[in-house]
Amino acid sequence: MDLWDDYEATYRERTAGSEAAFGRLQEDVPAGVASTYRAWDPYPFVVDRAEGAYLYDVDGNEYLDFDMNNGAAMVGHAHPTVTEAVGDQLHDGTLFTHPHELLGEAASALKERWSMMDKVRFTNSGTESTMHAMRVGRAYSGRDKVLKIEGAYHGVHDYALISKAAPKGQVGHPERPNKVVESDGIPAKTAETVEVAPFNDLDAVESILEDHVNEIGALIVEPIVLAKGVTQPYDDFLQGLRELCDEYGIVYIFDEVKTGVKVTPGGAAEYYDVEPDLVTLAKSIGGNFPVGAFGGREEVMSVIEDGTAHYGTYNGNPLVARAVETVLNDVLTEEAYDHVNRLGQRLADGYEEIMADHGIEGRVENVNSVGMVLFTDEPVEDYRDYLEHIDVEFHENYWFGMLNQGVLPHPHDASQQWTISVQHEDEHIDEHLEAFENIAPRLADEQA
Repeated sequence: MDLWDDYEATYRERTAGSEAAFGRLQEDVPAGVASTYRAWDPYPFVVDRAEGAYLYDVDGNEYLDFDMNNGAAMVGHAHPTVTEAVGDQLHDGTLFTHPHELLGEAASALKERWSMMDKVRFTNSGTESTMHAMRVGRAYSGRDKVLKIEGAYHGVHDYALISKAAPKGQVGHPERPNKVVESDGIPAKTAETVEVAPFNDLDAVESILEDHVNEIGALIVEPIVLAKGVTQPYDDFLQGLRELCDEYGIVYIFDEVKTGVKVTPGGAAEYYDVEPDLVTLAKSIGGNFPVGAFGGREEVMSVIEDGTAHYGTYNGNPLVARAVETVLNDVLTEEAYDHVNRLGQRLADGYEEIMADHGIEGRVENVNSVGMVLFTDEPVEDYRDYLEHIDVEFHENYWFGMLNQGVLPHPHDASQQWTISVQHEDEHIDEHLEAFENIAPRLADEQA
């Protein structure tokens, strides 16, 4: 029996209840999941509950969780401080479609972490945050086009679903990526308002800006491309984009939905010492509650007051505002960051050591609370490198091997990354590394 067949058989044996429950879900919900990405072969396990650093499925299996809700749970699951605060708010009301003081408290907590953030608006998701930030950027500049990075993920509105994961045969020239619309139902003409550039190539970006001078009004970038592992910027790429945006009169947007409050208190803007014009946020700012935000320089955000549309019944509701201010003020403290960053380095070092001991080709990309093991010695500096060097099938074997030992190493798929939460401890890092040590010999044989 080959490695995949062995792992699949073990998985099916452990999760018969999940298979049955998932079958019932498929009768009522397209693909049996609430977000299409969550469906995978042979079937996903079905969660019963979560607490601290663990998930529990309907079969009673316990999983040490480093997925952490696709990175939304830096506080871990059911953090008692957040749970108590939100529980108190339930009795005072969960939705006011009128101003309330919690709105200002949550906004102020974000402003303290991003020095360029003068004004903040709240949304209900990362998709909404990037959609509105793009609109605000275009409105402020008076230009219709947005420039995005090939392979970056900015949610699922029409302008975002262009060249986020284009098939290898459709990507085009590395300095002039094709604009590939990646969902049915998106008008082809949408691509006419989006340009696509490579990551970590300032010359290519500048050339595209020159070709579309006075057309591009906003540039949006994941400062670390967390849609493709942990692809970090090199040299002065992010600062170079800042300078190009200034030169060409373009609104510079950092999509920090995944990096915000995770890599440092002030996200990637703080980590790389770059000031964008707008920042988009969601996920870990809300302690597992559905919230997003975008904010930036007052002159840019002021277009909302001048008629640029940003509406939403649930925007900034008191329940999630209470969660946000609690997470930022009471949970993600300086001590919490020290704890998480130390554990992240321990996990990365442990992987490196085990791979070296067993002769496994690979390395770890790690930035404090987020990291990813890459089973390649080749550099991954952009989307093309990811397509060329990452063996998705090999990574699938690794992922299921870990899952069968009760460790969820990261969200499903080689393009993802792990999250260290404030509720992880040294013993959890030890357990994670022990699971990898157990499967390392078979992975080494498979790679040989």
